[in-house]
Amino acid sequence: MSKLFSIQRSGLALFLLLFFSVAAFSQGQGSAASADKTQIKAPGYKLPDPTPYANGITAADLKVLLDSLASDYMQGRETGEEGQRIAADYIAAQFEALDLPPMGGRRSYFQKIQLERTNWDDLEVSIKGETFKSRKDYYVFHAYNKSEAMIKPKNFVFVGYGIEEGNYSDYAGVDVAGKAVIFYSGEPVSADGMSRITNSVNRSNWSIDWRKKLQLAKEKGATLAIIIDTRFEENVKSYRRLISTYGWQTVGSDSASTETNSIHSVFVSEELGAKILGSRDKKVESTIESIKNGGASKSIKVKSDLEIHMVKSAKRLEGSNVIGFIEGTDPKKKNEYVFLTAHYDHLGVKDGQVFNGADDNASGTSGIIEIARAFAAAKKAGVGPKRSVVCMLVSGEEKGLLGSRFYTDFPIFSMKNTVADINIDMIGRVDDDHKGNPDYIYVIGSDRLSTQLDNTTRYMNDKYTKLDLDYKYNDPKDPNHYYERSDHYNFAKNDIPVVFFFNGTHADYHRASDTREKINFDALAKRAQLAFLVAWDLANRPERIRVDVTPEKEEDKD
Repeated sequence: MSKLFSIQRSGLALFLLLFFSVAAFSQGQGSAASADKTQIKAPGYKLPDPTPYANGITAADLKVLLDSLASDYMQGRETGEEGQRIAADYIAAQFEALDLPPMGGRRSYFQKIQLERTNWDDLEVSIKGETFKSRKDYYVFHAYNKSEAMIKPKNFVFVGYGIEEGNYSDYAGVDVAGKAVIFYSGEPVSADGMSRITNSVNRSNWSIDWRKKLQLAKEKGATLAIIIDTRFEENVKSYRRLISTYGWQTVGSDSASTETNSIHSVFVSEELGAKILGSRDKKVESTIESIKNGGASKSIKVKSDLEIHMVKSAKRLEGSNVIGFIEGTDPKKKNEYVFLTAHYDHLGVKDGQVFNGADDNASGTSGIIEIARAFAAAKKAGVGPKRSVVCMLVSGEEKGLLGSRFYTDFPIFSMKNTVADINIDMIGRVDDDHKGNPDYIYVIGSDRLSTQLDNTTRYMNDKYTKLDLDYKYNDPKDPNHYYERSDHYNFAKNDIPVVFFFNGTHADYHRASDTREKINFDALAKRAQLAFLVAWDLANRPERIRVDVTPEKEEDKD
């Protein structure tokens, strides 16, 4: 990490605070699935009354913040660029105005993040002169491919699904040392839905984490892996930030060593896969069907005129997470931490157009600042939270959840003592499924690790905000995979309970038209109030919530 940002810059922070404050002033229903599945349990404890502080989160105050954050002056808040630094200073100025200590008595509100941005100077996949298109026919991950490669593998070895576990092996008796391998994504599943790896309807980690397959291929001596992706279009959307023209990673976390610890890899559509397999395509299809039905995996030699050219350049940049801290008042509980997170970065300026990102995610950023203000007011009134509350605005979300990943790799506060993360990302608009009903919010992840967190979310909403809690996107089978696509996920991967509040997408998502005049500030205020209320409970309840859901139990629920 670089040297911490000195608090001596408070003069600049105050100027930014004053400048932006002055500038800012010149028909369907969603399903409430989770609310119906179990009865809401009233807590067996009494909380301090949160009403005065929740009501202090107002549409008018949020508008002041959002109008500043989504102004052209912020230059679209592109990660590692000047706009992001201006936004970070503005957020720090807000925390300073609340008299919040920088990161619990440290010297700065900033956790600096060293980033590397890579750019494909040359990326081409072709067969006999026919060139294919990135993200239409194939995709590659910047972090899992070396800086320069010109590959012309004449011979491939087809190895089923590229898996080896227990009594099942796609590599049994096969020598792939120094060769290219080609295999299918996922794992063998019979027509009745039974996995050959788990011998159940549950899927193994081989389906979830494709990097295991690359690591195994490398251990076997392979030099290149072509993965035929049976969910190609869906994954192109899910991985859009990681497979774009620009690739990003943090420098200093374990992601930085990924390139040197992997082999070259290209994910291809089934159509391109068939062209690579050529005359062997039908034999491969027959082998795959046999494997699914319990047959032995058989390798197949494949000749191909595939050519891959990869050349990328790299540039070092700096981002930062901005952290405000409200210390707990209970000596026995203040070393436990309730996190509230939102990303403040966006897409910057493209072709002269500023991408202001009013909903994505100036809305969530404004909400977190107002939640910090509410907790600070409660503490000044003598009813501060018993546990400590950490309000963290992260950068690098748009580049692959990099800021939150960096924090969980290099935490400032004890991860073991982190109670939960409440994440808000896009809470200022109304999607098409809820036209005419702005009093809703999508709830994602609240029951994935802790039933107590889900009950708390529903109870505080039922008692105070009375929003329609829509659990549509909480379904593990939801093709959008929103649970894995915002900053809470890096906490969840560390077994920390999370809840993600989200208003859904709209026609302006990731476009220059995501502007501040389209924000519904009354809806934004109510949703921010709910996030505050959930945090109020988590920070004040007698016992911290526990992880009480295992993956097995979660699948049993379904």
